[in-house]
Amino acid sequence: MNKKGISVYFGYNLKIGDAEKLIGEHNFDCVITNADKKFNYQNGTIRHQIKLFKKYGLEVSSLHMAYHGKDLREFWKDTPKGDELEKNLIRDVKIAHKYGFSCVVVHLVGEESEVGLERIKRVLKVCEKLGVPLALENVGYHKLLRYCFSNIKSDYLKLCFDIGHQNVFEPQYDVLEEFGDKLITLHLHSNMGEKDEHTLNKYGNVDWEAFAKRLAKLNPNINLDYEILMHTRHCESASDVLKEVYEQACELEKMIEKYKN
Repeated sequence: MNKKGISVYFGYNLKIGDAEKLIGEHNFDCVITNADKKFNYQNGTIRHQIKLFKKYGLEVSSLHMAYHGKDLREFWKDTPKGDELEKNLIRDVKIAHKYGFSCVVVHLVGEESEVGLERIKRVLKVCEKLGVPLALENVGYHKLLRYCFSNIKSDYLKLCFDIGHQNVFEPQYDVLEEFGDKLITLHLHSNMGEKDEHTLNKYGNVDWEAFAKRLAKLNPNINLDYEILMHTRHCESASDVLKEVYEQACELEKMIEKYKN
């Protein structure tokens, strides 16, 4: 069976602890989160989050890197901001190791360079020492993914496949065809192919049947982690969203089983 997960923050301003309690009550197995201090007001510190996960019987899945979107391009430049991104990424790898996360998910944005490549190599040295994979997420820059995977040979350099991102940013490019053998974690959500909504299946047009068929061949037992952010459509209660997402996960699991072998 596939473990079923969801992002701790899924678009509702709940009191710290209430989200974890609700997620546990709706039968999820695991959660995805981040350790970025700027989200402490909504999630609590990573240490407190871990205590709450244990309290409500939730395992940890992937940990998202900490970043400010406007700074991401600096990773590829020899600048103080680029140095800070590298330092923070190494910190997140250490946090993932300490608390047992499956990997650290990374956004790569910008123009390829030796500077950025060397940064990733240095981060990977820490990953390899601690046994924590680094998962590059498809965020619309597949040339950067290809650049990294082509120039770095490491068992700890992996792929985070975000199906909603592919549907919006690069629907004509099949990242799983090129790098599916490196798949380690998922971000599942839907949209209509126009903007990155991170919403429920009923509000999008993602082809889940085709995805299940692909997944059954690549990594059939992978965690089914949903990165839901109910911002643009918000008529459901938090409990209703969790119920629907869990049902979506169960339906996807059935599709995967159908296509195994």
